[in-house]
Amino acid sequence: MAKEIAAFVDENGIATLLPTACCLQVYRKQEGSWRKERSVEVALGETKGLGELRSRMTEIIEFLGSCDTVVAEAFQGAALHALEKANVGMWEITGRPEASFDRILAEEESLLHTNNEPIRMPIPVLENKGDGRTYISIVEVQRSGGGLTSKQVLMPLLHQGSFTELAVLCAHVPPWLEAEAASRQWRCTTRKTTEQQILVTITIADRIS
Repeated sequence: MAKEIAAFVDENGIATLLPTACCLQVYRKQEGSWRKERSVEVALGETKGLGELRSRMTEIIEFLGSCDTVVAEAFQGAALHALEKANVGMWEITGRPEASFDRILAEEESLLHTNNEPIRMPIPVLENKGDGRTYISIVEVQRSGGGLTSKQVLMPLLHQGSFTELAVLCAHVPPWLEAEAASRQWRCTTRKTTEQQILVTITIADRIS
C-alpha cells in the first residue's frame, strides 16, 4: 500500500499550529512523488468548548482513514491527545510540509523493530549546570515521530520553574514557548547555533543575583 502523510497547513500552505483554523491535506507517494489526494477545512480554532473540539477531532481522525502520520508546526491540548489515542504519529516541522515528507518516511522506516512495532522516543534528560542553570535538548523529539512533542517535554519543567536559567536546544523554536515565557514574565532569547539548531534561553530575572 502506498504511504500517506497528512499535513495541517495555513492558507499559504505552511505548517501551522494545531488546534487552529487550518486545512488538513493528505498526500500519497506514487511513482516517486507526493501527490495531494484529499483535503478538508479544519475549524478547530472556532470551537466553543472541549466537547466540540473532541467531536471535531473524531471527524478528523475518520477523515485520515488509513493515514497514520501527520505533521504540523506544533500539537497542543485535546487535539494532541486525540491523535495520540488514535495511534497517529506526529511530527513537528516548519515551512512547507512536502519538503519533509521523504525524510519523515525514511525516519519512520528506520524506527521500526523487526516485528514492525514503532520504537518509543525516550524522554530527554534535563542537565543541571549549577547555580540554577539547566539545559535540555529537544532536537530529536522534534525530528522524530515517536508521539512525544516539545510541549509534553517542556511544560512540566516550566510549571515547576525550579531554575534560574533554562537553555533549550531546538531544531526549530516551538511556537508556543516564547508566548508561555512572556505570560510568566520571564526573559526569552534565541540564538542560532548551527544551520539546523537554535538555542532558546529562558531566564527568571528576579532569581539572578
